[in-house]
Amino acid sequence: MAIQCKRCGKQYDVALFQFGNSINCDCGDIVTLSHYKIERRGEESELIREIYQKLQIDEEDSKVKELQRLANRVCFLIVSTDYPEVDIGIEKEKVKKRCRVLFPDKMDIYEMIYESRFKRLWEQFRCNKQNQLL
Repeated sequence: MAIQCKRCGKQYDVALFQFGNSINCDCGDIVTLSHYKIERRGEESELIREIYQKLQIDEEDSKVKELQRLANRVCFLIVSTDYPEVDIGIEKEKVKKRCRVLFPDKMDIYEMIYESRFKRLWEQFRCNKQNQLL
């Protein structure tokens, strides 16, 4: 979805806008989300709803990606390094704390997905290495 500059007509993707932010157009005008109005009320409210929904989806997606990056780091440490168990525990706790900030109401899903993955990788890669050394 595009937001158009009133002065020159250049269009900008709505994803560039965040609540309260504006964009400086190449023509020198300042384009804000409030610049974009449609004549009919029904269409205006539908457009605003679509814009807010897209912004919320983008925000949710970035949170998920952040959590995945942190979890992937822990997985890498388990599988590909000789980090001690206590240090990996600290890294796991960082992921858990960040999840609590990003998704406070979804900690049960965190436990189900990430903690079980960390445990499985530990058993698969670390316990096998220890058994091979014995």
